[in-house]
Amino acid sequence: MKIKPVLILSLLLQISFLLSAQYYNTGQDPAGLKWLQIKTDRFKIIYPERYGHEGLEFARALDRAYTDMSSLYRAGRFRIPVIIHNYTSQSNGYVAWAPKRMEIYPTPEQNSIPLDNNTQLAYHEMTHVFQMESLNKGFSGAMSVLAGQQFPGVVASLVPLWYMEGDAVYNESVFSESGRGRSASFNKHLKAISLEKGKMYKYDKLLNGSYRHFVPDHYQSGYQIVTWSRIKYDPNIWNKALKLTANAPFLGDPLNLSLVHNTRKTERMLARETFDTLSVIWRKEKDSNNPQTYSIINPPKGKKYINYYSPVKIAENTYAAIKTSLSDPPAIVIIDSNDRSEKKIQSPGYMYPFVISAARKILVWVEIQPDPRWDNRNYSVIKLMDTRDRTIRQLTWKSRYMSASISPDAKIIAATENTINNRNNLVLINAGTGKIIKSVPVPENAYLQKAQWSDDGTKVCMISLTSKGEGILSFSLPDMSWEKLIPETPTDYQSAFIRHDTLFFVSSESGTENVYAMTPDKKSFMITNSTFGAIDPLPDGGRIVFADYSSSGNNICYTDIISETGNISPDKMTSSFLIDRIKAPESISDPVPEKEYVPERYKKWQHLFGFHSWMPFYADIDEIKSDPLSVRPGFTLFSQNQLSTLTTSLGYEYLDNQHIFHSGITWEGWYPVYNARIDYGARPAIFKTVTNIPDPEQIDPGINFTNTLSLPLRFSSGKFRQFLQPSFSSAYQNNYIYNREDSIYDYGQTQLNGRIYFHNSRNSSMRDIYPRLAQVVDLSFSIYPWDKDFYGSQTALQTAFFFPGIFRNNVIRLRYENEFQTAAKFLRPNRVHFPRGYENIISEEISFFSCDYITPLLYPDLNIYSLLYLKRIRAGFFYDFARGTNNYYLKRLPSGGLGVDYVHKYAESFSSYGGEIIADFHLLRIPYMISAGVQAAWSPDLKSPVIEAIFSIDIYGMSIAGQRFNRIRL
Repeated sequence: MKIKPVLILSLLLQISFLLSAQYYNTGQDPAGLKWLQIKTDRFKIIYPERYGHEGLEFARALDRAYTDMSSLYRAGRFRIPVIIHNYTSQSNGYVAWAPKRMEIYPTPEQNSIPLDNNTQLAYHEMTHVFQMESLNKGFSGAMSVLAGQQFPGVVASLVPLWYMEGDAVYNESVFSESGRGRSASFNKHLKAISLEKGKMYKYDKLLNGSYRHFVPDHYQSGYQIVTWSRIKYDPNIWNKALKLTANAPFLGDPLNLSLVHNTRKTERMLARETFDTLSVIWRKEKDSNNPQTYSIINPPKGKKYINYYSPVKIAENTYAAIKTSLSDPPAIVIIDSNDRSEKKIQSPGYMYPFVISAARKILVWVEIQPDPRWDNRNYSVIKLMDTRDRTIRQLTWKSRYMSASISPDAKIIAATENTINNRNNLVLINAGTGKIIKSVPVPENAYLQKAQWSDDGTKVCMISLTSKGEGILSFSLPDMSWEKLIPETPTDYQSAFIRHDTLFFVSSESGTENVYAMTPDKKSFMITNSTFGAIDPLPDGGRIVFADYSSSGNNICYTDIISETGNISPDKMTSSFLIDRIKAPESISDPVPEKEYVPERYKKWQHLFGFHSWMPFYADIDEIKSDPLSVRPGFTLFSQNQLSTLTTSLGYEYLDNQHIFHSGITWEGWYPVYNARIDYGARPAIFKTVTNIPDPEQIDPGINFTNTLSLPLRFSSGKFRQFLQPSFSSAYQNNYIYNREDSIYDYGQTQLNGRIYFHNSRNSSMRDIYPRLAQVVDLSFSIYPWDKDFYGSQTALQTAFFFPGIFRNNVIRLRYENEFQTAAKFLRPNRVHFPRGYENIISEEISFFSCDYITPLLYPDLNIYSLLYLKRIRAGFFYDFARGTNNYYLKRLPSGGLGVDYVHKYAESFSSYGGEIIADFHLLRIPYMISAGVQAAWSPDLKSPVIEAIFSIDIYGMSIAGQRFNRIRL
C-alpha cells in the first residue's frame, strides 16, 4: 500500500517535535533536602523527609485510584516513580514518559473543588499513567524494546490533548461525588459561548486556541467530548481507540480511524455532536432557572473579552478590582460606578487566584515569588498598597500564605497558611510590622480558602476543605475559638463572609455559582440568580456587588440583598452536568485493604543514573529540531535520574568511514550547573588560507571537549521578572589551522569564555509578541591563553531594549551591540550582528544598531480542513546600521570552507532596511505552533534585495532575547 506524502510529513513532524519536547525536566528541589521513599507493588513514591506522614497518605490515595480504575484500561502490571515536590506553593501534577514518572505538587489550590487534593491528584494523574501504559502495548510495546520509553511518548502525540486531559477529568469526577465535571465554574465558560454566541467554536479553534477570542482550555472541552461519547456510544470507545493507536501508530491518525469505525464520526464530528447536545441541555436549564440580568458597574467592553475579579470598596461609589484581558497583563483598576470609568493603578506580580482585600484605602493581596535557583521551590508572600499614594510594600518574605485579608481597621491581616508538611493554620499578622500575632492550627487540619473578616472585625470566615468536601468555618478573635457554620459536603463553595450576624457565601448548589445568605436561625435564601455564575460578592449597604460571568468575561454587577429572587430555594435544580448521567463503574478488582508502608531512606548518590530511552541510530536532539532527517547509523542512549539533577547522553555514529563517539552530561543538583560534552573520532577540521597546501602528515581523531559552569538565577519583583546567569566555559578542539607565516599547522586550540547574561521583563499578555518593556544585556569575553600569538581575545556586548509601540501589542525593539577583537594571525567570527542582508564579513571592531517595529496584523482563526490552522499574521519593519573597522571579506573555497578574499583596512558603514511578514499556525493539528514567513532586506551596497525564508517552532514559549528563526536565503 502506498502511504501518502502528507502522512509521512505528519509522522516526521510529530516525531521530531516530540523528540525535542518530551525529555521534560521540571526543575530541581533544594540541594540540602533529605529524601524518603515508599515502595509499593505499583509505585515508588519519593518525597522530602519533612513531608512526613503525608507521603504515606498519598501512597494510599494512589493505591485506591489504581484499584478503582484498573478495570477500565488494558495497562497490565507496572511500577512508576512518583516524585512529590512539597516546597512549591501551587498545586499541579505531571506524568512524563521520557523518563517515565509522575511528579506531584501537592499544595491545594485556593479555588479548589470540594474534593480532597490527594484524591483529585491521584485519580487525575493515574489516568495519564493508565493511558500511557495502554499505549505501550502491541506494536508500540515491541518498538519500546528498540527505543525505550520515548517511543510510547512519540505515539502519545497521535492522541489529542483534549482526550488525555478530558479523560482524566472524567475519572476524577466519576469516581467521586465531586470532580471538575460537577464544578459549575469549570463548565460555565463553554456554556456561555454556546448560549450567547449561538454555537460553539469550530473544532480546530477549540484544539489550537486563538489570539482573537477567549477559548476554554482542552481540559474543559475534552471532558465534555469524552463524557458525551461514553453516554452516547460504547463506554469502551476510548480503550478501543488507544488499542488501535498502540497497535498501528503508522496509520497516521489511528485514533480518528477508530472513532469512525466505532461511532461513524470523526473527532471533529464528535465534538460538534457533543456541543450541539449540550447547547440543548444548557438552554433548557437556562429557561428553567429564569436567570436575572443585573446592572453593570464597569466600563462597556464592546467585543473584547475582559474579566473583572474581586471587587472591593475604596470609597463611596468607588471600587478596586483586578482586570484581565487577552491584550493586557493583569492589573488592579479603580472603577467609578457613577460614570462607569476606570483607572489602572498597578500591575501586580504573578497571582492566582485573583483576589484582593481592602480596608481604609489599603489593598492586600498574595503574590507568588520564585526561589532564585530551585524551580521546585517558591513562596507566596503578602503585598500591601496604599491607594492614596500608590506605594507598595512587601510584608512577608519566604512565606507560604495562600490568602490574605485585612481587618476593617487595617491593623491586622488574617492569612491562611499551608506548611511544607501540609499543616494548615490561620495566621494573624500585624499589618504595620509584618510580625506574627498568633498562629492557630485548623481543626481536622482542614485546608483553608479565602479568609474574610466580619464587619465588626471580631471574626474571620473561611472555606474549609477536608476529605468530606467543602464547608464554612469561622474563627472568633475575642475567645480564640472555631465554629463550623456549614459542615463539609460535596457542595462547592467559593467565598464566605459575615455581615450583621448574616452569613453570605457563594455556592454551586443550584448547578450555577450564586450568592446566598444564611440568617442566624440557619435559614438560607438566594440573592443572585445568575445565568452563568456570580462570584466574589461584596456587601455595600443594602446591596451586594459581585462579578457576574458572561461570554465576554466577568462584569462587576450589583443587586439588592432583598430582591425579587430573595425567596428562591437553594435546593439543587435539574443537573446539566453530563457526569450525572453516568453510573460510576464498579471495580472488578477485590477491595485492597490499606497497607502499612514503612518509608526508607532515599540515597541520592545511589540513583544518579536512570537510562530510559535509546535509539538504534544516532540522532542529536538539537539537530532533529531543525532537520527531522538528521539521523545516522549508530546508537543513542539517554539517562535522566528521578530527581532530574543529572541528565546524560551517550552516542555512537558511523559517518564517512569514521567511528564517532559522543557523550554529554548536565549536573543540576547543586547551586551552580555543570555541563560537559565530549565528541571523539570525527575527522578534525583543517583550515587553510592557501589552497595548494597539503594536509598534515598525521591527522589524529577529532576531539571536541567543552565544559561550562553556570549559575542560573531567577527573580521576581512585582510586575517585573529577572534572569541572571554568569557562566564560565572552556572548549578544546584539536583542529589543524595553517599558519602561512610560519608554514606550519597550529594543532589544538583551547578557548576560555566568560559570560554574564541578564534580562529584565515586564509581565506580558497572551497577545504580546514580545514583552512591551524589557531589557537584555549579554556581555562575553573569550581568550586563547596558550595560543595568544595566533588568536586574539574577543569581547562582545549585546543589548536589546523593548518599548511599547503606537498601538496595543505593538513593540519597538532597539538593539545596540559592540565587539572588539585584538589583532592576531586569525580572527573569530563576530558574535554581534551585521545588518540583515550582509554575510561572510568579519570585523576586528564593530558597532551595531538596530530598530525593529513589530505588530500583529490579523487573527484569522482560519482552518483548511485538518491540514492548517492559521492563528495570527504579524509584520515587522527594521533598520540596521553597523560601523566596522578592518573588515575581512570571505569567499567560499573549493574545499567548502571560507577563506579571506580581500581586506579593507579602514572603517566602513553598513546599513539595510526592510520588513518581514510571518504567519503563526498549526500544521496537521500538531499542538506546537509554527512560525514561518519571509524577510526582505535592501541595502545601498547590494544590487538586489536579499530575500530569506524564516521558520521557527514554539516548543518552550516566548524568548525575550529574540525568537530563534532558522533562515534560508532564497
